[in-house]
Amino acid sequence: HSKDAKLRISIINNYWKMSAENKKLVLKMIGKTEESKFSGFSLIDYHSFVAPSDNKGKSKSQTPLTDVKFKFNSCGKPRKMGRSSILLYTAAEYKLTNYSIFDRVKKEQDLFSLTYAPTCAAPIISLIVSDYLFSILLDDINLGKQIQIFDICLRTRDQTYANHSVSSRSHKHFEASLPHELSFKEDWNGMGNFIGKVFNHSSVTLEEFHQMAGYDYVLEQAKKLYYDPNHKEHMSQQWTFDEFLQRQHDNYSKPLGL
Repeated sequence: HSKDAKLRISIINNYWKMSAENKKLVLKMIGKTEESKFSGFSLIDYHSFVAPSDNKGKSKSQTPLTDVKFKFNSCGKPRKMGRSSILLYTAAEYKLTNYSIFDRVKKEQDLFSLTYAPTCAAPIISLIVSDYLFSILLDDINLGKQIQIFDICLRTRDQTYANHSVSSRSHKHFEASLPHELSFKEDWNGMGNFIGKVFNHSSVTLEEFHQMAGYDYVLEQAKKLYYDPNHKEHMSQQWTFDEFLQRQHDNYSKPLGL
């Protein structure tokens, strides 16, 4: 067991853009006037963090990505919660100074937040990056590194509230292949507010991600979309699967902004 918990998050941008008319409609529906800078990015998955020293002789692109389990404990009792997606922000959009939870790390701008209330079926997870880091990942995307990987460190001593703690557990001899367990504990009647810091960011190509994760992300997403029972008839009338897969690959090869 460790009182520090580390987590790896992978996100991707598929360059899909709504029409100006539809964009205005969506912004009106959610009560916003400006589109998020992270529009178009989506979560791939949460992963165990395996340090490079645990993979001697392997390059960064070969470091395996394995699953991670989130465990929750509220007032001494285990709590079941579903898997959550992620909300993505730049620090300027999020306005960190408005939230007391970030008081202990207010000088940091690349942050992770996990919160929940007694009625939540899944935690609300946010990733907040500085405008500087955001500009770097945009440059990397335009260089063909479409997938962004963020390494997060959560420490009990960084938590704003004294009754919050984090810990991790891994399998000693299977560090790189079995899921790590990340535990979030609070004695706050089912209210949880946890924060972590982004301590590393890297960008990888689709091919490198395939090596790390053991599966072809674009292929798997294309299968889900093409063979979705609600859309399969329409899809098959428009394209063969191979044609649709090529269209999906094309979406990831365009320079950002086109």
